[in-house]
Amino acid sequence: MVLTFFFFSFFTVAMGMVAKTARDAYFLSRFDKSILPLMFLAVAVVIAPILTYYTKLSTKLAPRVLFMMTCAIFIVSFILFQPLITGSVIPVVYIWVEVVVGIMLIQFWTFAGDSFEPQQAKRLFSIIAGGGSFAVMIIGMNLKPFVSAFGTDELLFLAGGFLGLAAFFGLTSMQYFKKEPAKKGTLKPTKKGAKKKKEKQDPFLVGIGTIIALSAVVTTLIDYQFKMIASTAFPTEAELVSFFGTFYSIAGAASIIMQFFITGPLLSRFGILIGLLALPFFLIAGSASLLIAPVLMSASIAKFSDQTFKFTINSSSLELLWLPVPANVRKSIKPQITGTVKSIAEGIAGLITFLLVKIIALQYLSIISLASIAVWVFTAIRVKTGYVTQLQSAIAKRQIDFEELNVDVQDAAMVQTIEKTLSSEDEIQQLFALEIIEGLPLSSWKKSINRLFAEGSADVRKRILSMAWDEELILSNEDIIAAMKKDDAISAEAIMVVGRRKLATVLPDLEPLLTHEQEETRAAAAASILLIDKGATDQAKSILIEMLEGADESTQAIALNRLVDNKNILTQDKLISFLYNDGYLISNVALSIAEKRQNPELIPAIISNLSLPKTSLQARQSLKKFSTDLILESFQNLFSDPDLKRKLRLGIIRTLREYPNDDSINLLLTQLNREDQDVYNEVVDSLLAIARIHPIDEEKKEEIAQEIRAMAHKVYALNEAIHLTPEDENKFFLQDHLNNEIQNTLPTLLKLGVLHVPDTPIETYIHTVKSGDPAKLPFLLEFFENIFSKEEREIINPLIEPISLTERSEVGHSNFKDLPSSLDQELTDSAYSPNKWESVIALDYLLKSEKLDVMKKLDWEKVPGSKANQELFARRIQKNGTNLDFIPSERFKLEAVELSMYSTLEKIIILKSVDLFKSIPAENLSRVAQITEEVQYDANEPIFAEGDYGDSLFIVVNGNVKIHKGEQELAMLGKGTCLGEMALLDDEPRSADATVTEDSVLFRIEQEGFYEVMGSQSDIMEGIIKLLTGRLRVANDKLMAK
Repeated sequence: MVLTFFFFSFFTVAMGMVAKTARDAYFLSRFDKSILPLMFLAVAVVIAPILTYYTKLSTKLAPRVLFMMTCAIFIVSFILFQPLITGSVIPVVYIWVEVVVGIMLIQFWTFAGDSFEPQQAKRLFSIIAGGGSFAVMIIGMNLKPFVSAFGTDELLFLAGGFLGLAAFFGLTSMQYFKKEPAKKGTLKPTKKGAKKKKEKQDPFLVGIGTIIALSAVVTTLIDYQFKMIASTAFPTEAELVSFFGTFYSIAGAASIIMQFFITGPLLSRFGILIGLLALPFFLIAGSASLLIAPVLMSASIAKFSDQTFKFTINSSSLELLWLPVPANVRKSIKPQITGTVKSIAEGIAGLITFLLVKIIALQYLSIISLASIAVWVFTAIRVKTGYVTQLQSAIAKRQIDFEELNVDVQDAAMVQTIEKTLSSEDEIQQLFALEIIEGLPLSSWKKSINRLFAEGSADVRKRILSMAWDEELILSNEDIIAAMKKDDAISAEAIMVVGRRKLATVLPDLEPLLTHEQEETRAAAAASILLIDKGATDQAKSILIEMLEGADESTQAIALNRLVDNKNILTQDKLISFLYNDGYLISNVALSIAEKRQNPELIPAIISNLSLPKTSLQARQSLKKFSTDLILESFQNLFSDPDLKRKLRLGIIRTLREYPNDDSINLLLTQLNREDQDVYNEVVDSLLAIARIHPIDEEKKEEIAQEIRAMAHKVYALNEAIHLTPEDENKFFLQDHLNNEIQNTLPTLLKLGVLHVPDTPIETYIHTVKSGDPAKLPFLLEFFENIFSKEEREIINPLIEPISLTERSEVGHSNFKDLPSSLDQELTDSAYSPNKWESVIALDYLLKSEKLDVMKKLDWEKVPGSKANQELFARRIQKNGTNLDFIPSERFKLEAVELSMYSTLEKIIILKSVDLFKSIPAENLSRVAQITEEVQYDANEPIFAEGDYGDSLFIVVNGNVKIHKGEQELAMLGKGTCLGEMALLDDEPRSADATVTEDSVLFRIEQEGFYEVMGSQSDIMEGIIKLLTGRLRVANDKLMAK
């Protein structure tokens, strides 16, 4: 892999060097070299739109297709241009070569970024980039003999040949892609009125931009002086090419020495300021010598300084400057500064040069260079101060991420700041410092790491072990053995490190641990002995197998955790069986092992864990280790399976957010099931999450517009059903259900409407819509005027505006021709619904409204035979004496139903009257009703006493309950009040006595059952959180008032 990218780098840079040398020689020898400065301007003007178009193209084409297409175009262009190098073709070739080299370098670094993990990148990027430095040196040395043998008219052919080899290694490198790049595009702006808040300029970022701009100006001036003096010194084209080749080969060799042997130690010892000042210091020497003596040696010194220091120590120092900048700012600002600002500066420098050389001698351009360098040095000193401040702030706020740094260098300020964080007494600060240096050379912090390993908390010591277990110079074998013998929280991890380091001398201490009383220690010792592969291996193996095949879930998980690399005991088939295990503890350990093994055969078993909340996060993390194409193909196959379980479908839909590309968007669009609103909502949420990273294509706009209209139709239909429902006492459940459906659908409609402008904070606007805040709604409607199309506004805005049901009904009928017109028909359709709740409330309404004529017309084979429907009919027959002979008794088992005092529906009505459950939709509350037990108490009977263990809440259905401490009455609770609700959330003893004062009926909800219901119903959890936070606010207000 490294070798492939090394040669990819080598031949890409070789192509660039030959092509640039050729274009320079052709231009200086065959064209009017006085307009060379204008070529700098032309390059700046032309390359920006071309690179912008290339970026857009990269979001639409697969990487392989785009790479092959660009390489083919570039190779053919070199072949076609070579025979035509004369006259006006020369300046075209000059600009075109810059475009080719720029795009090829972008493709190289993009491929490298998509193939190497961040930790690998820091270690290996300097090596693979070294391929380019070697190319400059080797090709430069051989240009002179090539020109002597073949002349200068073959140079573009040679560049085309190198480009062909670069294309070969580029295509080969694609097999190492870890995942498809997250293609990011510019978001479409809002249509009108969407003004962006002007952000205050950050002096630190301005300083970085100034340094890059000034370096671009100085580089352009020196490049011009160097080329003009060289063209005068070497009048023939062959001599000029030979000189350029020799010069660049020497500069390339110096760059290799600088990058590999000087940059890192210099920055570590003297800090970033020296790194920032090294290039301008040598450029001062070169420019001053040019000013005094405008000869080739002076020009070569200046150009050599620029060529050698710019791409080594200066580049690394600038990369370090970006490190403390917040990631979101860096991603948006860095391309602008390193791309746009740099190009503008080069263009301006070219234009100034063109104008000045007409009135001053060539050497006096160095005055501008020296003035620019003076400002550059002043800015670098100020930026260094800002860098230290920003670095300290970023570490304090935990905003720094060394994975974003693709060079393996350390700055003295960075070392000192992290050292200070490691020396903190705060464990969280220590852990964060360890986290950010993981993957960097640890020698700079060896003393602090050793101190923390000896004295730190268990979590800190575990972290150090995990990151430095293979670095004997940081943690010696003696340190590891001492940690193993401590018999504390990290002993097991130390035992595993003993095995990984294969410390056979420790076997006499390891083998007795096979009988240790703690399972964790026994398992670690057994796994360690197997890693060493000496001593009591048979006993160790049998211990792990016994633990693995035991009945206890935690024991199995412990053994599993120690068998990550042991494929003899933990075979592929066994791992797959553990991945399918019902216990989340075992499944999560198995998932972490699958993540490390990365065998594609494990993918279906890993995906199966996406259906469970307790395993889905680990499953997603494990899937990220496989190629995107492989995962998306597996998802597609599962989606096409008609037997796919609903929970797994939802899990896959959520997981697709991790793969922001066109294929994921297409997969999600196939899952827009209008019959299942919850699935539909998840699909739209995932589409919105992807659109915020990878814009949805214009061609999908029509499909999304159809979905907007479909969802709007559904909301209007629901509103119309409410409009058709009479205002009577029977409407409670029906209206609650319809309103809940509207609340469940309207947010998704709004999200669909902003998919083309996904950065819209639609979640905030949805909250405003739900709250109905009259002060904010007008502004929100005005915003939607600028977001939605005219057709969309006509159907969406009336659903948000505070208008009457009648007015909304009129709007609905004017836009849709098939809205509900008969309540009886709507009730009939709902009675047939596979949604058991919708069915039972429709039948309940028909019974309470005495619409027996409608019921008699029902096709009872279509009505779900659910327990809720059975109870409804049996209660109506037994308690109300209603004649329901038309209902098939056997299908609904009417005779076998035993009735409680209150029906499920009656319980829901009572529960809805309690503050704790008021905001929860009745459908979700039906789950609570099913675990609600009726309890009858006689007068003066105690419910619970102060100090009793609290494991349930009570709701007073009728009667009264006195809350008291001894004889002192604290409160009297009547019908509809709740007591003991805090017992559902903690295990604290009761704080007072509770006694009924008359014959009473209470509902009791046990903690265990309530937890199970709450785990599957987020609405219930949200309701409780809102209630408790509301109480907390009230208590806080009272406290503040006092």
